[in-house]
Amino acid sequence: MTKLKRMLILAAALAIFAEATVPAIASHIDQFKAVGGLSVYLGILPAEIVRGHSPEHPEGVMHGGAPSGKKYSHVVVAVFDTKTGKRVADAEVVARVAEIGLAGEKKKLEAMKIADTVTYGNYFRMTAKGPYRISVEIRPAGATRPLLVEFEYQHH
Repeated sequence: MTKLKRMLILAAALAIFAEATVPAIASHIDQFKAVGGLSVYLGILPAEIVRGHSPEHPEGVMHGGAPSGKKYSHVVVAVFDTKTGKRVADAEVVARVAEIGLAGEKKKLEAMKIADTVTYGNYFRMTAKGPYRISVEIRPAGATRPLLVEFEYQHH
């Protein structure tokens, strides 16, 4: 067996292994949760990243524009149907961001369409290092009750 053929076989085996283990690994990351047939991913970015966009850019005006104060974060949630893998683009999403033991702040996460994908987001002030509990209520179109998913997040 040639060296090239062995490398190709090894690369194929690694690709198969990675594909089989990624869902198992993702379930242990605190920025992924599954609930009621939905796969929910959480992302948190400093608001300063969004402030860099011009007012004409869609990201420059979303949620009324990035807040000008310090220590704001853009909380983003992506929701998928677990069975089909399709993105859920027609849900009502609300989040509460709070330091553990405090009431925190509750806001609607607005749908954001960027590059033909829909995610949900809004800005929250996160002044302490945390830890934070981020509670997300998701009501897919036609659902009578929202699904609740909670994340713990250590702000850096």
